[in-house]
Amino acid sequence: MEKIIIGKKDNSKKYNFRETCFGIVVKDDKLYCTEKENELSLIGGGIEKGENHIECLKREFLEEAGLMIKSAEPLCTIDCFWLTKDKNDMESLTHIYIVEVFDKALEPTEEGCKLTSINLKEAIDLLPLPYHKKALEEYYKKMNFGDVP
Repeated sequence: MEKIIIGKKDNSKKYNFRETCFGIVVKDDKLYCTEKENELSLIGGGIEKGENHIECLKREFLEEAGLMIKSAEPLCTIDCFWLTKDKNDMESLTHIYIVEVFDKALEPTEEGCKLTSINLKEAIDLLPLPYHKKALEEYYKKMNFGDVP
């Protein structure tokens, strides 16, 4: 899987670190996302001890969106150095997959999460996290859609 670096590590700073997996699901030009506390996100989250990437994706898709994964294809890995909205220095090592899901959705089990879909052409402007934006750019390249609108 290709590794992309966003930002530059400043060795004088102490970074919080989190390794995550997220999936990109697109149906009928709509990007499936989760919405929590009025913030949109790709579906996914932190890898728990003992989990591999696919196990993490399957768990997160059920918890956050009530969706079961049919298949997952690696897209890229993004190592992102960024400043959170709480002004914390963060390093996110994120594995991105192109995911196909079964049509039937269950209720998400994670409190406050709801499945939503947004227009794919508007998604890059609506997703707040820098590595989610970069993931969509890579998805556009892979699917030969050209440049992100």
